[in-house]
Amino acid sequence: MRKSVFLAAAVLAAVTVPASASWRAANAEVEAAAKTPRVAAALATTERMDQAILARDKDAFSAIFADDTVVNNPFNRIARKSDAVRNLETGLIDYETLERTIEYAAERGDHDVVLMGVEVLTPVGKARFAGEKISRRVTEVWTDESGEWKLAIRQATIYRTQ
Repeated sequence: MRKSVFLAAAVLAAVTVPASASWRAANAEVEAAAKTPRVAAALATTERMDQAILARDKDAFSAIFADDTVVNNPFNRIARKSDAVRNLETGLIDYETLERTIEYAAERGDHDVVLMGVEVLTPVGKARFAGEKISRRVTEVWTDESGEWKLAIRQATIYRTQ
């Protein structure tokens, strides 16, 4: 009886534990940049994108992309907004955890913010490398489109699987 109660509690805990996403600054320069309005806005949109991915919220995910977004994805393919949204819909983008370490964050020109660093994530389901821990280098360009921050360009390269 005791074993079945423990097993039921463990299963319930696994079902109710939400997926997690977070970011952290790797250095004092990023901490300072994160306090500027444009960088802070881009980082806030990054967090919304990560939460949309974890929640598998296609509409929220799609809304974060600029219409002309281009992505050099971790599988050595160029993807557009529609490709990324389809990958989320079909479960090819499906993560249990997604953590970012931002190593560089800065304004670029009048409308853009560049974020660079590392993502560590745990794919699940039909996603490639499901069940493994993936580390990848990431560069993103976020652009201010009339007061809304949108992902314009993204590059991600897997450098370690565990």
